Amino acid sequence: MTLQLDRMHQHLRQPDVVMRLKPLLVLLAVPLLSGPFAAHAVQVPAVPPTGGKPDAPMPIPVLPLTRVVPKGEARSIAFFAYLYPDCSSQGPVVARILEQPRHGSVTFDKIDSFPRYPTASPLASCNAKKVPGLRMTYETEENFEGFDTYRVLTINPDGSAAEYDLKVWVR
Repeated sequence: MTLQLDRMHQHLRQPDVVMRLKPLLVLLAVPLLSGPFAAHAVQVPAVPPTGGKPDAPMPIPVLPLTRVVPKGEARSIAFFAYLYPDCSSQGPVVARILEQPRHGSVTFDKIDSFPRYPTASPLASCNAKKVPGLRMTYETEENFEGFDTYRVLTINPDGSAAEYDLKVWVR
């Protein structure tokens, strides 16, 4: 009996089993263009480690994000917040530009804004409250009209992260 329990315990400590038992979801607020601070939640599933090594770092997920920005204007592209279920902040989200846009500029501002999580999210009650977060704004260069891209890394207070592959249509 003890041998069977030891084998079961060893099996439960395998990385793939732990990942199935404890799925990790990162909830980030990302805005819609319907308003300057409107946001919706993006759920980022954790990616299991590769290579079979228990101490191998987990790859950072890359998420596509497409927006449309009026020619010659600056627009809020995303709002990132990392919240507890009571809507208080778990801490600041840090952003890094990995690849600059070719036809515009990107800025980040710490602001309080309203997230907009799906109704099924445990954070949906936070939609009615302003919460601290990080707003990402894209501004087009003068007279540019067309397609622009850039890449951003966000690092959450708990050490989880996501890369965003942004595509911006300037019209």
